[in-house]
Amino acid sequence: MFFKPLKTAVVFSALVAAAVLPVQAEDFPTRGLEFVAGYGPGGGHDTMLRSMAKVIRETNLIDASVNVVNKPGGAGATSLGYLNSHEGDGHYLMAATSSFITTPLTADVGLNYKDFTPIARLGIDPTLLVVPASSDIKTLDDIKNAGRVLNVAGGGRGQIEHIATIMVSDALDVKLNFVPFQGDGEVASALLGRQVDFAMINPGAVSEFIKSGRMRAIAISTEQRAEMFPDVPTFKEKGYDVVASVFRGVVAAKDIPAEAKAYLSEMVERLQETPEWTEQYLKPNGIIPGYLDADAFAAYLEKTNSVYETNLSNLGLLKKN
Repeated sequence: MFFKPLKTAVVFSALVAAAVLPVQAEDFPTRGLEFVAGYGPGGGHDTMLRSMAKVIRETNLIDASVNVVNKPGGAGATSLGYLNSHEGDGHYLMAATSSFITTPLTADVGLNYKDFTPIARLGIDPTLLVVPASSDIKTLDDIKNAGRVLNVAGGGRGQIEHIATIMVSDALDVKLNFVPFQGDGEVASALLGRQVDFAMINPGAVSEFIKSGRMRAIAISTEQRAEMFPDVPTFKEKGYDVVASVFRGVVAAKDIPAEAKAYLSEMVERLQETPEWTEQYLKPNGIIPGYLDADAFAAYLEKTNSVYETNLSNLGLLKKN
């Protein structure tokens, strides 16, 4: 039950749902909520969900407890299987980014985006090219003129970091070796350990390293410079057509009760309207606001799946049926 009065539309939908749902759905939630991150601590999924949980607690948005769990593995495949095992139970909410679309397209996981319930998109996350502070790479031209094949860290095969790396390779007309890792935390560690030459990663995962002087940002994949990094040039302003971003949203299990979907949708909508969400998550992590409700997010996922399927096919990365 929300502490604040529900909007009329949600109340109405809940009343309609109560007429056709089992008795237990009328009292949703019956226990605490579990937020599921498909990657390890410190990554983009983990950061978003823990920020959500923190803001929910601070604003007394709901009277249910929230627990964040990490289910890393298989470029998000482990978390897909975990959430799918709770089909019909609305107490689970999972972070969904590009891997929610690309992993089922590139690996035989037996699931895809249609096997879950879209709740909301919360924003758009650009990709940042970063190097260790001690690196000789200062500009994109240094990469272009390196004279050797550079190693690039990023998320799993076929994820946005991989696609962005291919875009950089094509734009600069150089050969790059993409090295996949399980989540942003591992990518950052590999970069700091000089296991790779540079990384393609979401800004929020490395903002503190950049501020502390341990990493240096070379370029960002947005159309215009990001407010978070005003001194970091875009690829486009340097003459390279590289624009790539990740959506950040949340989904629930398949076939959850209508009242549970209404509850989760209202919770997330109210969350993203709070100033705490903007100040504690969007701004510090360089996320571009871009809220979509459940229906709009469902349509967005369908379109995004089609776009990724085409791009991955062109790159020869689609799984073999």
